[in-house]
Amino acid sequence: MAVIPRPHDLLRLTPDAALGDALPPWASASLAACPWGVVRRAPRPPGLVPVGVRGPERWQRHPVLLPVGEVTCSVPPEELRERRPCLPRFAAALSAVALRLATELDGDTGWGPVGSVGFELATGQPTAHPESDLDLLIRTPRRLSRTRAARLVAAFTGLAVRVDCQLETPAGGVGLTEWARPGGLVLARTDHGPRMVRDPWVCG
Repeated sequence: MAVIPRPHDLLRLTPDAALGDALPPWASASLAACPWGVVRRAPRPPGLVPVGVRGPERWQRHPVLLPVGEVTCSVPPEELRERRPCLPRFAAALSAVALRLATELDGDTGWGPVGSVGFELATGQPTAHPESDLDLLIRTPRRLSRTRAARLVAAFTGLAVRVDCQLETPAGGVGLTEWARPGGLVLARTDHGPRMVRDPWVCG
């Protein structure tokens, strides 16, 4: 694969993908019905991609290391933001999010839905239900001010669905709500585990 998959990218797998360790029955059934996985944060041995297999229940998540050659298609969240979910409340919320982000983000800042809504939009499988969150990823290679983050949190709070947004920063994944606070350390999720940082855009 020419493009290296990043966390939250959706991957379509070959029908007979070599997934190493024996899968739990629910994971095997899930892949048979929908051969997709999501890239997770974990160390990456050469030639392998850390992938999570989803099941129909929230607790059904299984980690595997997938050979890169077993991936037939990679779909980043950015490619999903123009699509609309089956459930009207999520479709309306995603449209409202798009309008708000267009006013708050720079034009070249990437974002898109992840989680159950993103999985549904990539695969065509109806995975979001009325109690689901609308999970979002915003790629922020340049600093997003805390003031702007707070405006986004306030705007998302007014929507009919709960929005859970993560910023992809040079230090790792940081929760939008956490960064929107006036100050202090924030939790950054990395391939080697979580760590506390003061500024996600300052490495070291």
